[in-house]
Amino acid sequence: MRLPDFLIIGAMKAGTTTLYRDLMTHPRVFFPIDKEPENLTNDTVLTDEGRARYASLFEGASDDQLCAEASTAYTKRPTFEGVPDRASALLGDGLRVIYLMREPVARIRSQHRHERTAGEIETEDLGDAIERHPRLLDYSRYAMQLEPWIDRLGQDRVLPLEMEAYTADRAATVARVQAFLGLDPRPELVEADKVYNQAEGKPVVRGGWRAIQHSAAYQKLVRPLLGVETRARLREALLPKARGGPAGLDPVTERAIRGALDDDTRRLVAMLGDDAPSWATDAG
Repeated sequence: MRLPDFLIIGAMKAGTTTLYRDLMTHPRVFFPIDKEPENLTNDTVLTDEGRARYASLFEGASDDQLCAEASTAYTKRPTFEGVPDRASALLGDGLRVIYLMREPVARIRSQHRHERTAGEIETEDLGDAIERHPRLLDYSRYAMQLEPWIDRLGQDRVLPLEMEAYTADRAATVARVQAFLGLDPRPELVEADKVYNQAEGKPVVRGGWRAIQHSAAYQKLVRPLLGVETRARLREALLPKARGGPAGLDPVTERAIRGALDDDTRRLVAMLGDDAPSWATDAG
C-alpha cells in the first residue's frame, strides 16, 4: 500500500499547479489523477477504509517512484484544522512538505478573483469581500499556516518557497526541490515557457460543466482515461474563459491588508530566517 512521500501543501494561488506540473516531469515522481484530493482534511483518512481510499490514488506508482499530491486545503486554517497531525500519524517520519508563498496582497487579489469567477464571492469590492470572507486574509497568514507543520515535522522537513523567486527561475527552484526530496535533480526537463493555471483566459467550470465534472460517471469512467495534458486541452477547447484583470486596489484597502497581516509577517521572518520571502523581509 503506497501513500505520499511528500506533499505540496499550498498556498492557494501561489504557484502550486506550476510546481506540481514541473515536478511531474521527473521520472521518479508520481502524482495521482487529482492534483488536490484533500484526503487529509478529514479524520476519515485515519480509518482503515479512508486509508485504503487514499492509497488507491497511488496504485499506479512504480517501486522507484516517490508518491505525492498537492492540496492547497492543507494550509487553509481555520477552514481545515489538524492536517499536520493527520499527515504525521498516517504518513510517518519520512514525510516532507513544500509550501509556496506569494506576496500576500497579490495572492488575496488572485483568490478574490478566482472565487468571484466561480460564484463563491458575490462582491467585486475587495475590502467588502475581506470583511465578509475572512479566509481571504487567513490564507495569507503564512506563519499561522506553517507553524503546525513545523511543530509536527520539524524545520528540516518543511521547504518554504517564494513564488516570485520560483517563477523567476523555475529550473533552479525545481532542482532545489528535487534535491530536498532526495532525487537526482533533472531541471532540464522543466518546460519553463509553459505557464499553468494563469487567471487570464483560464477555463471556467460552472453550471452544467461543473455537474458533469463531478458526476459519478465522469469520475469513474472518463477521467481515469484522460491524462493531465489531455484534460487541459479539453478544458481549453470546451469551457468559457475568464476575462479581465482583478478589480482595482485602492490604497486604503491595501494599507488595511498589510496592517492586518503585519504581526504574522514578522513572525514569519523570525520563523524562517534566511528562508523568509524577500517581500516579508522588505516589509520588516
